Amino acid sequence: MTDNRIRNAGRVILFCILFLVLLTVFSAAVNPTKWFDDKRIQDRNARITQMMEQREGSIDILNLGDSLSQSAFTPMELWRQKGYTSFNVGMDGILMPEAYYALKEACADQNPRYLLMEALPLFRLPVNNDMQILISQPLYHRFAFLKYHSLWKTLVEGRGVRIYHKGYLINRIKNDFEFDPAYLDQELKEDKLTEIPEFNRCWFERIQRYCDGQGIQIILYSLPSPHNYNWKRVRSIEALAEETGVPYMDLSSRAKEIGIRKTGDFSDRGDHLNLDGAVKVTDTFGEYLSEAGELSDHRPDAAYSDWNEELGEYDKLVEQMEGISFYHVQQEQKK
Repeated sequence: MTDNRIRNAGRVILFCILFLVLLTVFSAAVNPTKWFDDKRIQDRNARITQMMEQREGSIDILNLGDSLSQSAFTPMELWRQKGYTSFNVGMDGILMPEAYYALKEACADQNPRYLLMEALPLFRLPVNNDMQILISQPLYHRFAFLKYHSLWKTLVEGRGVRIYHKGYLINRIKNDFEFDPAYLDQELKEDKLTEIPEFNRCWFERIQRYCDGQGIQIILYSLPSPHNYNWKRVRSIEALAEETGVPYMDLSSRAKEIGIRKTGDFSDRGDHLNLDGAVKVTDTFGEYLSEAGELSDHRPDAAYSDWNEELGEYDKLVEQMEGISFYHVQQEQKK
């Protein structure tokens, strides 16, 4: 009986070793940047994959968050305004464990000075069991084959149409939504948390410890978004910022100050900003970081000439996408 148990245990151990070896081999064979350049990676992993293509040590600022922040910060405008290099590394519906590992992957070849972190993911919990995401994220981080396992779908669905500029997708839709500047007085829907769960606080503190070890200054911020913010959430963020000693930029209550219009700056009904709104938010960050005086203007530096070239491509695409987003481009392609 004992011998059988030993043999069975040996088989399990051998299977696990072989499985890990195969994962390692297959992961080493995966070339995400090649698939990204071929427009095969257009999902939640697209931005962090594009980040892998950036020249080592060339990024000053990372912007981390969900679709709310990714639509509100455009690195090419910050380059135009101040000559600072930045990148959007978030993903749609990002959870705090995902944010932690996205940050680590983004810093693999970079030494950013600042991490701009939009606060909305602090109020989002996993739909499924917490244990599932706690197990999956470290595995995705270590084994590219698992992270990009759905690439086969592109062989059926074809290439995507999205063009990312340092993680930003141009969106020039102008929704006729008119928001009340006093929107923070509202009560959010019952299913929206207004207190930061302990699970997310722990992951934020883990992000903070990582940034402290890397010499990265976190700037926590919240955006003008009637769909997502009220005073209760703002107060919760303020409390977290005070407890952890992290600067907090409350743009939620400064919509009028930074020039967000009642109409024209949202692409949907008070949720995401369009390009016009993103330019105003990005300009606000540019002024804030400029006053800190810790970043250099890279525009005269020949080593960053590719940024000037990309700015020209970005401006051309902005003109072409008057009134539309990449969703419309995709729908047009399907016809």
